Amino acid sequence: MTDTRKPLKEFIEHLPFIDTHSHTAGFDLGTPLDDKAGKSLPQVIENDYLLYLSSSCVVPARPPVPEGWRVEDAEEHFQSLLPLLDACRGLSTYAALREGIRELFPFDGEDITTENWKAINEQVVATYRKHGERAWHRNVCRKAGIIRQNQMCVLNYVTDHWDALPEAERAEQKQLLLPSLVLDGYLFTGFASGPVGRERTKQLLEIHPRTRTEYLAMCGDALDLFKEKGGSTVKLLTAYHRTLKFEMVSDEEADALFAKGVESLEAADLHRLQDNLCRHLLRMANQRALPLQVHTGYSLPSQWADPEHLLYLFRDPDLQGLKIDLCHSGWPHEGGGMILARTYRGCYFNLCWTPLLSPTLARRILSEAIDIVPMNKILIGTDCGTPEMMLGATWLIRRVILEVLDQKVAEGQFNLAVARAIAKSILFGNACEFFGLSDDLKAGGDFRA
Repeated sequence: MTDTRKPLKEFIEHLPFIDTHSHTAGFDLGTPLDDKAGKSLPQVIENDYLLYLSSSCVVPARPPVPEGWRVEDAEEHFQSLLPLLDACRGLSTYAALREGIRELFPFDGEDITTENWKAINEQVVATYRKHGERAWHRNVCRKAGIIRQNQMCVLNYVTDHWDALPEAERAEQKQLLLPSLVLDGYLFTGFASGPVGRERTKQLLEIHPRTRTEYLAMCGDALDLFKEKGGSTVKLLTAYHRTLKFEMVSDEEADALFAKGVESLEAADLHRLQDNLCRHLLRMANQRALPLQVHTGYSLPSQWADPEHLLYLFRDPDLQGLKIDLCHSGWPHEGGGMILARTYRGCYFNLCWTPLLSPTLARRILSEAIDIVPMNKILIGTDCGTPEMMLGATWLIRRVILEVLDQKVAEGQFNLAVARAIAKSILFGNACEFFGLSDDLKAGGDFRA
């Protein structure tokens, strides 16, 4: 341990954190209006990451989907989860979730087992019923030191969902959340919430476009409404479904493709139409000063999400000034992401989710990013779906930053003052710049309270 580790640790633990990447506040569509039905421990455990992994490591494929569970059936569901849980106990993702649960719902023993799960479950159910999902989420944010949090969503999140909340509740959510509009539905790709958001957009705007020009006009109106309602950024999740390499496609060709009917297009033609639409959408986002967040790196095949596919964004004259967040470190193509962030002023290298995937990987990538990328270009976020995982991830993020900076101080690369400046930039200052927040934003109070 260096002589500076203790003061650096205390400094990092008390820094306000702007979480640049999250799904915790109800995923794309929001939480139920009446959010006090309660959650069970199995619902908390098999959320997001473990649900995603269940089909790859458990036979039969997976336990029941959490949305269909009743709190009263927690015992049956916990028993069905045991094969998945036992296969994943070694994962860093699970370790962060376990420690978040331990802090919020204290339990005896080293892990969650058949002997202690009922006592934990009783605490979980009682807490969610007492506070409700939204208030509990905000409580855990305060404990984690999170003062603002990016939230991925579709348009009806900031219209239908927020508008349905009581005024005081809506104000609290808006004070915390920085919504990011997922664009994939407007590109006729993406996850199930995409078509829902696109069709609701038509209803909200009372527009039923017949041509590509009318459709793009609707998308522009959607961006205007999103920003008016408190939207902060736009998001591309495209690499889960196709390559991020959007080619130049003429408006004339795209007009003809759109006129054929999107549903009737073969995959190659649909990609050509998407290429054209995406470039127009991003230009409209830039005109409205909405920064872009892009899912890079993790996908199958991983080449689809190579950050270098986005090089055209930085060379397009109509996109000059657009701020672009390369999410998830671009791993396993993190080198290309660092080169982009090092080269282009509007490009940010974001390690969101990387510490959860692997602290070892995160330490290496963060160490290299600090060496290569100016300190004002590095972002980080939790990328979690529950408050419990979010708390564990936040502690893990702070620890990884401490370990990397402490080692560099020990090696003489820089002193304590520079280490503090880097930590503050990563956890707070750079996100203020990216999201256009006041850099004198105050969190107030002890984050650990």
